[in-house]
Amino acid sequence: MAAAPLGLSHDRFLGDRMQEASSRFARLVSIRVRPGKETDFAKTFEEKILPSALREAGLRRVYLLRLLGSPAEFVTFSLWDSEKEAEEYVDSGRYRSYVSKISELLEEEPTVSRFVVDIHAVGQSVKPLRKKRR
Repeated sequence: MAAAPLGLSHDRFLGDRMQEASSRFARLVSIRVRPGKETDFAKTFEEKILPSALREAGLRRVYLLRLLGSPAEFVTFSLWDSEKEAEEYVDSGRYRSYVSKISELLEEEPTVSRFVVDIHAVGQSVKPLRKKRR
């Protein structure tokens, strides 16, 4: 693979090849929590959902994002090795189990969007630490 511009590392998948291989897949879950329950939700997600979710087969990354200017609106973004593995997770009932752990904090049922990942890029945001000389 040729060097990526600006020192970025990326994978590029095009058209049908991406869908056939299901090389990367993403789920975005939009969550609206009851007013005043934002901290409880984030804590429950981190302590009761995340540890188990990170053991899911094929799950590569999970982000919990809070919408700027709207503290009760969250999104989880998860990156998977394949659509098949993400769907097996849903079909197993584990997704519903996770939602049940936060149901009393929710304003409404979460909505799920599914994506094929055409490009996945990672920048050089972390620089190695240099030891100080004395």
